[in-house]
Amino acid sequence: PVEYETLGLMGSNCGLEDPDDVALLNNVANDLGVDTIEVGAMLGVLMEAGEGEFGNRDFMSDALEEIRRGTERGKFLAQGTARVGEHYGVKRVPTVKKQGISAYDPRVIEVTGISMMVTAQGADHTTGNIPAFQCDGKTTEELVEASLEIQTICAAADSLGLCLFGRTVTNESIDFVVDALNQAHGTSFDESKFMEIGREALEMEWQFNKDAGFTDDDDEMPDFFFNEALAPSGKKHRHTSAGVKKHLRTLINA
Repeated sequence: PVEYETLGLMGSNCGLEDPDDVALLNNVANDLGVDTIEVGAMLGVLMEAGEGEFGNRDFMSDALEEIRRGTERGKFLAQGTARVGEHYGVKRVPTVKKQGISAYDPRVIEVTGISMMVTAQGADHTTGNIPAFQCDGKTTEELVEASLEIQTICAAADSLGLCLFGRTVTNESIDFVVDALNQAHGTSFDESKFMEIGREALEMEWQFNKDAGFTDDDDEMPDFFFNEALAPSGKKHRHTSAGVKKHLRTLINA
């Protein structure tokens, strides 16, 4: 099957209109064992640099083939979106902490955008993704609060080994998850324990990044998200790293 992120990043992001073209490239990417989000973002940046035309399936296929063969160019392309963008001096490189952003545009899916900013992994939408959350009219503080809550839930679920694709059920039924945990281990935890597990996981991840030398500047969205309006909504990204981290620290220390 061709997953949503693949359709978005290797499809429309790269100017492809025929689903069969995306399916062909998806098959190659799966055979290579590469992430279609990162590869799709990288190919888009490569075309933005003028190395190929948007919508050219053969160009994309050739690039993947070079990665397969391990040519010098293929090894370079395999380094990902950020390295390719830096090499060619591309101004519009969709990454956070050098990881390619998924098909949830932070100008519209604002809570997910904030999650991608502050998570230790970089632009990882799975760390706290609530695309249906109504962001219009909400302040940065309100959106950061929503982001921290879903990040905490996701971190706890990850720690317990719960499947990502079951989160539409488990995220809304923490009591069920805790009950299952108690039944399996003979414990008597309540829902606060679940949230405690998630918060501890997040704090360990953040501390790891701090020790590795990451700063608040690494949490910033690329400039073009602030400067370019997304059609047809006309929205721009409106949350700076400084503002987001200010509210996040207040919530963490509350």
